[in-house]
Amino acid sequence: MDIPKGNKAADLIYKNTSVRDLALTFLPPIQETYAKAPIYFLIPGGGWTTETRQSMIDFSAQSVEDLRNQGFAVVSIDYRISKEGAVMHEILCDCFDAARYISHFADVLGVDRNRFVCSGHSAGAHLALMLSYAPEDAYRDEYPFCDAFHVAAVAAMSAPTILYDNSVHHLQNNLSAVFSGCDTKEEREKESPVTHVDPNCPPTFLCAGTSDYLVFATSSERLYEALETAGVPCALMLSIGGGHIFEKIHSSIEPSVAMPEVQTAIRDFILKYGIQ
Repeated sequence: MDIPKGNKAADLIYKNTSVRDLALTFLPPIQETYAKAPIYFLIPGGGWTTETRQSMIDFSAQSVEDLRNQGFAVVSIDYRISKEGAVMHEILCDCFDAARYISHFADVLGVDRNRFVCSGHSAGAHLALMLSYAPEDAYRDEYPFCDAFHVAAVAAMSAPTILYDNSVHHLQNNLSAVFSGCDTKEEREKESPVTHVDPNCPPTFLCAGTSDYLVFATSSERLYEALETAGVPCALMLSIGGGHIFEKIHSSIEPSVAMPEVQTAIRDFILKYGIQ
């Protein structure tokens, strides 16, 4: 594998699968603030049915630029999707394997394997939370690298957090596809971030729109309550009147929080908790 030495942007194949080769985009820090750069690890959304790593870089462009200027490297990943026949366990294995790949080559890339900061939107937020909360050994593929990594903080936007409760989302068709052949309450519980909450979870930033009719704000609120009960440092930002991407939904109501404010809050949370 051709791994760039020093501060060079690159698209890297991190995993070969029978479906396709999976790649990640690596963006080095703009300012070299740290001897080893913390990692802003992005997971794109798309209902587990579509994903492009560039879409998440574009979606989070403000925090990407801000954090690169603060000395962070950025990684955004591909993963297999349900349209390709992938089920949730395989998708999660891909996310964990991408993190293991970065950890394995951390010294070459000049990054800190103990300072991963994860972020995602919608399905990507679910995957980012699972990467941050779930036991690492539960998601192992036949993968050559087994290097450990540490998630220092996670920021989740419009996150599905309780997959077994259809009262907190309108994702029934997506979930049926991604749990094909294993669609049980027990399986959905295992793949739900709220199930994995304990005092060891990393500091967590949550943001949701109260007029999001795809993933309801209740999903983030219930995870926030569980984190508070467990004593995990956490923050919940609600965009009153905001939609799935904190956009204007009702003609007479401006969202109380729009995307620029969300991105600023994510940056500030990461700088507070992600480099400790």
